[in-house]
Amino acid sequence: MTVERRYSNRHPVDFEVIIRYRDRPFRVAHARDLSPKGMYVQTTNLTLPTGTMVEIEFDRWNWEWRIPGIVLHEDARGVGLMFRTALPELYQYETAAAARPTLPMKSLEAAQLPA
Repeated sequence: MTVERRYSNRHPVDFEVIIRYRDRPFRVAHARDLSPKGMYVQTTNLTLPTGTMVEIEFDRWNWEWRIPGIVLHEDARGVGLMFRTALPELYQYETAAAARPTLPMKSLEAAQLPA
């Protein structure tokens, strides 16, 4: 049994991010989960030791995000990042977007007004 290190809820996500190291784009990766205080980023062929300062850059909800953070842990699939400052608004936008109901395509077609 492992000890849980998280102090806030995680929300599964799937979007591209750019990892910046020393102010230059370093690698395109995929965010896999998000909390108000950090995110897990799946990477390939990338080693970032614990304690490395990075920035995560991505476009989401018509906003450009550039978030400073630190690598808390790394494994064979990616890195766990802690944001320098908690971002509850980022987490709230993501969870609210995921909670919105989506209509099946047939319902959308039926809802269209006749020409």
